Amino acid sequence: MLYKKEMALAWSAALIFLLLSAGCSFGEETQATVNVMIDADIVHSPTAEQSDLAGDSLINLTNQIVPKKLNATIYVTYDMVAARRLAITYQGTLPGIELAMHGMSADERLSEMSLADQEKLLNKSYEMLYSCYVCGGDHVDIKGFRPQAFDQNEDTFKILQNLNIAYDAGFQAGLIYRPGHEKDTWPYPIEGYSLYAVPVSTYSLDGEGVYLYDRYIKEEKKLSGTQWYDILVKKFDESSKSKDPMVVIFSTLVSGSGDYLDAYKKFINYANSKGARFVTTSQLTEMAKARQGGGQIPTTIPSSEKRQPNNISETGVLGSCPTCDKTGAAVGSIFNITIISKKQCENCSQNSTNVTGVVTA
Repeated sequence: MLYKKEMALAWSAALIFLLLSAGCSFGEETQATVNVMIDADIVHSPTAEQSDLAGDSLINLTNQIVPKKLNATIYVTYDMVAARRLAITYQGTLPGIELAMHGMSADERLSEMSLADQEKLLNKSYEMLYSCYVCGGDHVDIKGFRPQAFDQNEDTFKILQNLNIAYDAGFQAGLIYRPGHEKDTWPYPIEGYSLYAVPVSTYSLDGEGVYLYDRYIKEEKKLSGTQWYDILVKKFDESSKSKDPMVVIFSTLVSGSGDYLDAYKKFINYANSKGARFVTTSQLTEMAKARQGGGQIPTTIPSSEKRQPNNISETGVLGSCPTCDKTGAAVGSIFNITIISKKQCENCSQNSTNVTGVVTA
């Protein structure tokens, strides 16, 4: 009798262990890692109306990230900083937001340029984003880059390395990749450079591999916001099971308004409700490094990027002392920059002018 009781207890303990193990594995399957890339796009030489629309669209996208205490990376062009300098500076101070380079202008082609022209362009893009800081505050810690239209070449890698850029997101899983990395979905080292390649996720749509970029889906695939949302949910569920990261791009030109904005909001809420880990591209890269070292996906998200204090003599590439203005929020959007109070900069002799133009030689 005693033996039977011991056997029953043993079987019960084994059953409990199996149930707990199954429960843990199910829990892990549903926790996908999501990297939201927000393209702060704007047309070249925008009108005042186009500039306002670009700013409002960016706010619409980040309003779904910051209040929920999530993380995302904003890819910023030179043109966007020139048009909306205060807005970009403010976004860069928000918790969970990383700023990264996105070239000079929308739809530029780096591979068609000489090394010298590429270097001049990328250096200007870097300097412009680097100047998005508040007097007495910290510089943007620029770690990342993604080329327009995924267009780049070996010269691009050389220039990025000289700028101490840590990752290049100009790749697509299974479509655009470095030799030997066709199946990679996590960031991986670019051989010969101190750079990591970050693949944007792809999805099999009717047997064709498509990459997760709203402009491509809308303009080339001609899909509605509802169809786009269906792809996002299916890819998220797929990534949850495979434990691959989901890397997806949302442009202010597409997802900043209308049915694509609705799809974006619904997707963020869906993924968040499923316990997804939202990370910046920099955090995703650090997770990939840890994963390669230990063979396991890290259970914690790396800390946000570190920033460096600016020198009191610095004024960046802008004509005025960078963003001495105090800004306030308007009713209706907690991130809308509308109330501006000008004062003398505490760290330089200039008065705040709220100028968004660029000094040219």
